[in-house]
Amino acid sequence: MSPAPTSGWASFGLEVLRATDFDRNRLRRAGTYAVCFGATWCPPTQGFVPKFVRQPRTDGVTYAIGDITEMESPLWDDLSIEITPTLIVFRDGGEIARFPGRPGSGLGEADLSALARTLAGRPAPSAPRGAGSPP
Repeated sequence: MSPAPTSGWASFGLEVLRATDFDRNRLRRAGTYAVCFGATWCPPTQGFVPKFVRQPRTDGVTYAIGDITEMESPLWDDLSIEITPTLIVFRDGGEIARFPGRPGSGLGEADLSALARTLAGRPAPSAPRGAGSPP
């Protein structure tokens, strides 16, 4: 099975991050990044990314797509991603928050609200962790 093309991510107007942008589990970027890790072949990711793109922006935060379309991507293991989509917030390279997708439904509006609260410096209520393997 050949991997799906990733050129579709660029059409969303966000920076597309790949394994080369990380040093194992650290993002090689300064500042705050909200990253939606997803695979082009994943229906929950396909439904969520447009909502993530339309999310109101928080000053000083870069919104990006983490491309894990290829199952061989080391990001699956390096970042312990179990399901797509998964949102991770990085500050100066280190992970500060995570919103894992849920089997069959991925992420939704409640996750985007929790992301917004986190980026605004307000604690987000605990969300159930996703489980299972990538589809």
